Amino acid sequence: MSEGVYGEQATGRVTHGLLRLSTAMRSQAWEWAEGAKLTPTQGEILVLLMQRKGPMRLGEIARETALTAATTSDAVSTLEGKGLVEKRRAIDDGRALAVRLTARGRTAAKRGLQWPNFLAKAVGTLRDDEQAMLYRTLLKTIRQLEAQEQMPTHRMCLSCMHFEASKSPKKAPHHCAILQISMTDTDLRLDCSVYEEADVATQKKSWKVFAQAT
Repeated sequence: MSEGVYGEQATGRVTHGLLRLSTAMRSQAWEWAEGAKLTPTQGEILVLLMQRKGPMRLGEIARETALTAATTSDAVSTLEGKGLVEKRRAIDDGRALAVRLTARGRTAAKRGLQWPNFLAKAVGTLRDDEQAMLYRTLLKTIRQLEAQEQMPTHRMCLSCMHFEASKSPKKAPHHCAILQISMTDTDLRLDCSVYEEADVATQKKSWKVFAQAT
């Protein structure tokens, strides 16, 4: 792609860089998927189910993966046909179906966690302070995309009722009230099992403190 397509300013160059990363990620995802005889979408669903450690309804899967209901249903049906997931009646609502991994599905999901290793190795070449700055920047970008409803919301620390942001995390770490742990910027989670959504005012306060932290 020729120089300047996305503009000569920093915004355009950053956008271009992120798009090039997405190209590499898509290529690696398909390479892994072909070897596993799955599509990247099917692999993503398996990994999501493993991360959540329990059954999920089709609607929840669709929301978390930003897929349509039809695409989610087709992918899950294919995974079921391959013996990687199974559908059962939801415990809290017998009229709804919940999807969970089979033993074979858990094995496939563990393999699915490995395909981004190429990216982890590249990030690992950065200094600790560079990784921390990159992660802070990514969190802010994700937050903006969530606010614009262009990305599914995440069960992240910064929007959780248990999170206490620090104005100076290098001197006084952030704190999780439910887990009773101190946290640096790179300890902040994007998908936490004990997450409970904070009210709007609390979320705004946490993000304001985080954005201004030094």
